[in-house]
This record gives sequence, structure tokens and C-alpha cells, in this order.
Amino acid sequence: MHEPTTGQSISESDVRIHGDAPARAQRIIRTKDAVKRLLAAGTAVEPADRYSVVAVLGQSNAHGAGMAGVDALPTQPDRRVHQWPGCGRRRGRILQAEDPLLHEIPGAGAGFATTFGSLLADHTGEAVLLVPSARGDTSFHQKNGYSWDPANRSVRVNLYDLAVRQIGNALTAAGAGSRLAAILWHQGESDVPLTPPDVYQDRLDTLIRGLRDHFGVVPFILGQMVPEEIATGHPRYPGIADVHATTPDRHAACAHVPGPEGMHNPGETIHYSAAGQRELGRAMFEAYRDLAGPSRNE
Repeated sequence: MHEPTTGQSISESDVRIHGDAPARAQRIIRTKDAVKRLLAAGTAVEPADRYSVVAVLGQSNAHGAGMAGVDALPTQPDRRVHQWPGCGRRRGRILQAEDPLLHEIPGAGAGFATTFGSLLADHTGEAVLLVPSARGDTSFHQKNGYSWDPANRSVRVNLYDLAVRQIGNALTAAGAGSRLAAILWHQGESDVPLTPPDVYQDRLDTLIRGLRDHFGVVPFILGQMVPEEIATGHPRYPGIADVHATTPDRHAACAHVPGPEGMHNPGETIHYSAAGQRELGRAMFEAYRDLAGPSRNE
């Protein structure tokens, strides 16, 4: 497995606490995941003639974990925003994009991608096809059979490879004239206790370069981890957060978006609330618009 040289080290206690779950627990998770995939359906739609395609990569905040308040009204799906599902009985067909999106397994709550998609549809006048390719509690460090490390050839599920396949298949399904408009990235929490920042930077940079080798230099938008989690969580949080913040210094057509403060789920600080996800989606779109310039219909 790919292991860049680093002068930093990860403690055995962090690996024990935050690394692989026991084998029995992993088997239970895999069984539950299989059931979730079988039950997922999604809503069929008439595909558009062409799409602006948006890939959604990362872990739980990208996957969708935002909880709505008890008095919040349900958010209605935008009929211009569709998804290329990563699971479910209708996988292989274009479906309505609605939270929770259908990633490798269905999301658990609201994410930022649907808000981004609606604003992009407003901006371009075109339909948007989201490509949900995130999974919660995943990292560049190999964990529970998953890894985002493009160089890891031994892991059971290489999420980078899976994302490349999903994006390619989505572009084929989207039809002639469609384009990959952006890649949205939100990840890092699971790597905080498991991956030194310099190793994390090496792997993130490799992932960005690899995606661009496949799909060209499209805008790559990174969302910040929850500010309160960075401030009060594991002491390595600031190091990973700094890698995110400085990524635009290392890559063209790249933006880092600060996360909204005070907008996490009640009782925990690692996940944005539904309102926080919508705010993050708006900020990510504004960053995209600054990078991409005028739309094709302007």
C-alpha cells in the first residue's frame, strides 16, 4: 500500500480507537449496507437532453448527514436537478435528485449537493446531473475495507476508482453536449487521527491530479469541516484543515469554502445540520461561479 515518507507518526491508541472496526462489526455493517442498497428506489424522471454534471465526493458531510429541526418544513426537490445513483433498484437510470442522495449506500440526511445543483441550474439554464459518490467514515487511510487513496491497490473498495467509474458512466448517460462542470469534495474527519497532514496532502493532491487526468481541469471545490469540530475535536484537526485551505495554492481552478459556524447537528459537532448543509451548498456554488465565470447562456 502507498505510504509516503513522513516525519510524523500516528499513535497506536488512535489507530485502535479510530481505525478498523472489529471483524464481526464490519460483517454486520456490510450486511446492513446490502439491505439498504436493495431497499433504495429513487424517483424516476424523464432525462434532460443535456446536463451540467457535478460529482460529489468525500465522507459523511458529502454523503448527507444533515438533520432538519423539528419544525422545519420538508425541502421540495428541484425538478431540474437529477442524480446518477450509486445504488438502488433503479441504478443505471437517471433519477430525481432528492435528499438523501443515493451514493454507494443511501445518505442519512441532507447534504450540500442539492442546493449547489439548484443554484447551478439557475445559473446555466440547464439541467444538472449529480453523481453521488461519497461514503461516511472513509479516509485515505485504509479503514474497514475502504480507501480514497488512488495508489491503494489492495483495499476491498477503492473509492477513487469507484468515483472515476461513476463519473464516466454518468457522462455517458448524460448524453451529447453534457459536461463535467465541477467536483465537490468534503472529507477529512476520519483521516484526522489516522493520517499525518503531509501524507494527507500528498494523497489529496494525487487524487485531484488523477481526476483531472481523466476528466480535465474542472473546478474542484473543497468544503471546510465544521468549524466547531476543528476547534474542539482531535488535536490534529487544524493540520488537516490547513491542507484543505491551502489546496488552491497548489492547484489551478480550485477553491476552499469556509464552513458556516453554529450550524451543526444538535448534540454533535462533526456534521452540519440541514440548514448548515444548504448554507455550505450556497457558498460552494458562489466559489464555483467565481472560478467558472459567465455561464453558457450569459
